[in-house]
Amino acid sequence: MINFLGYNEKDFPIPELPTDDACIGRVIEEHRERYFVMCEQGVIEAGVTGKIMFTSASKDKFPAVGDWVILTPMDGEQGIIHQILPRKTVFHRQASGRKAGEQVIAANIDIAFVVMSGDEDFSLNRLERYLTIIYEGNITPVIILNKTDLFTKEEVDEFIKEIRSRHPDAKLIWTSALTETGLKYVVEHLSPSKTYCFVGSSGVGKSSLINRLIGGERQRVDIISDSTAKGKHTTTYRELIELENGSFLVDTPGMREVGISGSDIGLEETFADIISVAENCRFRDCTHTGEPGCAVIAACKSGKLNEAKLENYLRLKRESDFYQIQGYERRQKGKSFAKMVKEAKNYNKKKTKE
Repeated sequence: MINFLGYNEKDFPIPELPTDDACIGRVIEEHRERYFVMCEQGVIEAGVTGKIMFTSASKDKFPAVGDWVILTPMDGEQGIIHQILPRKTVFHRQASGRKAGEQVIAANIDIAFVVMSGDEDFSLNRLERYLTIIYEGNITPVIILNKTDLFTKEEVDEFIKEIRSRHPDAKLIWTSALTETGLKYVVEHLSPSKTYCFVGSSGVGKSSLINRLIGGERQRVDIISDSTAKGKHTTTYRELIELENGSFLVDTPGMREVGISGSDIGLEETFADIISVAENCRFRDCTHTGEPGCAVIAACKSGKLNEAKLENYLRLKRESDFYQIQGYERRQKGKSFAKMVKEAKNYNKKKTKE
């Protein structure tokens, strides 16, 4: 069964199972703290062990759609997840709310399709935020400009020109789920046993594209609103969907907030042109905000680099640095607390001996 879910021993060596009843499965749906796992016995609704529940310091330590896990089926329909196998790739964002850490949106993804539309959702800054997260997770990105049926050819060409002005080498497809324009180019990227993720803001048409690709209405979408140009329905949970050719798609809820974590690798990939020019700056720690001899600022003035792209890079770099500092402070607090507990135990032992 697992061979049909994209499993291969090269990427995921088969580990030693804890019990004779345990098996390997893949998380195909996630609903808060409950997971639906496909394994040899079928689909099992599973929770995590108490050990995972109480020892996981952040959300990224919990299972996510696309994860390979070791679980024990209990009665044919229920089960317990004991372990998450090491992830090959991961699409994650900074967890929202007061709880610190990263939230895994989907795991073991080969290609992430970043879906954007030409309405008010069109934002190159947001696109670069997605690209940074995708590259950080070692995933290959493909940009989809969707809902082209709502615009003239000249308007679509202008959108494409804007994207190309900041990312000339990016893989880009323009589509319409309504007219099926460009869908064949999306299909060309889908290979058996590979896993793909559709990400983007709410209402950009991710579910509509997936409906077209699976040839049905797996994801219900209400008719588009004339006033907002948005589909009324948005996905409310993450789900792994198998296509006829044996590839897998992950549909994700539209994300209003896409916070980046410590994303040095992602920033280097997304803003590779800026990083390359920065090597010629006079000072190694140049911030590209006004220092003398800054090659990046000079390149912006000459038109070699896009000034708006530089501004977004600096904004995301500050956000990434801030997150890393927070992470360091949390680790230091954790060490201090552990030291205090250890000292308290030693004190109690000493008092007991006296």
